[in-house]
Amino acid sequence: MTTSVDRNSYAAPLVRAGVWCEAISTYSGVPKTATRRDGYAALSPEAAVRWIRAGVRTVACVLGPHQAGYVLDHWVDGPGSARACARLHRGEPCSLTLYPGIQELTWQARPVRFLHLAQINGRPPCGRRHRPRLLLTGRGDRAR
Repeated sequence: MTTSVDRNSYAAPLVRAGVWCEAISTYSGVPKTATRRDGYAALSPEAAVRWIRAGVRTVACVLGPHQAGYVLDHWVDGPGSARACARLHRGEPCSLTLYPGIQELTWQARPVRFLHLAQINGRPPCGRRHRPRLLLTGRGDRAR
């Protein structure tokens, strides 16, 4: 006696939950200067917070000592990142903005649903070959 295996029972779901993260810079006091610097598709709120923490650690050296100390103690290593993770788990967005000079640097994360890309002619979709990352190419990359 043989049993048949349903091929659809192993198919990937069409939609999966995740978190879309962005790093945006804006010139302080100058409207319409927001520029998307980086983007990341996180599979979980924890991964999104890790990505934000890594970005904050990278720019902490250009902050003043007071702001750097606060951000590293409170947000990176303290309760701030745990609160952000809890907000993402509740389905709420979170963000962190730093002011290292004439620019404001903002990291944003919001829960989203990612659409599964189907295989085409037996080949994986381009979404699996390349990490989702935004590259600056000019005026088209401005944040909206």
